[in-house]
Amino acid sequence: MVDPVAFLRRSPLRRRIQTVGATWRNLDNVAIADLVGEGPATGSIFIADLSPLPRLGFKGRGTIPAMQSRGITLEAAPNRAFRQPDGGLCLVLAPGEVILLSNLSGDGERLTQLEAGWRIEDEERTYPLPRRDSHAWLAVGGEAAPEMFAKLCAVDLRPDKFGDLSIAQTSIARLSAILVRADMGGSPVFHLLVDSAAALYFCDCLLDAADEFGGRIVGLKALQKLEGG
Repeated sequence: MVDPVAFLRRSPLRRRIQTVGATWRNLDNVAIADLVGEGPATGSIFIADLSPLPRLGFKGRGTIPAMQSRGITLEAAPNRAFRQPDGGLCLVLAPGEVILLSNLSGDGERLTQLEAGWRIEDEERTYPLPRRDSHAWLAVGGEAAPEMFAKLCAVDLRPDKFGDLSIAQTSIARLSAILVRADMGGSPVFHLLVDSAAALYFCDCLLDAADEFGGRIVGLKALQKLEGG
């Protein structure tokens, strides 16, 4: 059995996830909640902690061409996400800022190479940002998710207003957050990046808002199953 405390890198939500009976998996020297209970019931809202998965940011005037030259799929379209061939996501937040999210298998080799291969001597006018340390990462899904978010956020997230791969940089539960819609298996899924220091408060706000919809915490395996259809 994997003990999440045995790893130097831990999710800021580790203690909260443990209270709901998680089974943990070793994912590249960090523990991630693999199973939590029996998974979400049909129609309910699920919340998954993806904070242990790799992610990396780049910022600067030359970021878009620098990413394109490295084979990242993206366009200079602010507040849009782009799916990558390996299943990851590239979030274009501004003409000079992106965040790269790994796929659900946690394969961070490409992100590691991108960070290690950056050199200031190349003068590409971009530089890496350690978003894995600064931002917690949660995924929220379920047909009722837009209705649930209406309690916490002023952005209209209904499917006809906020399409797949849209991004909102907004306030959720009075915290600055990055919200990305990236559907899986035909179901709406929203990825959320929020300050790691406020992750526990943020997660509890989500759970409180999702309670009337049967919301619950799930593990990575439930999300992977959804992705696989």
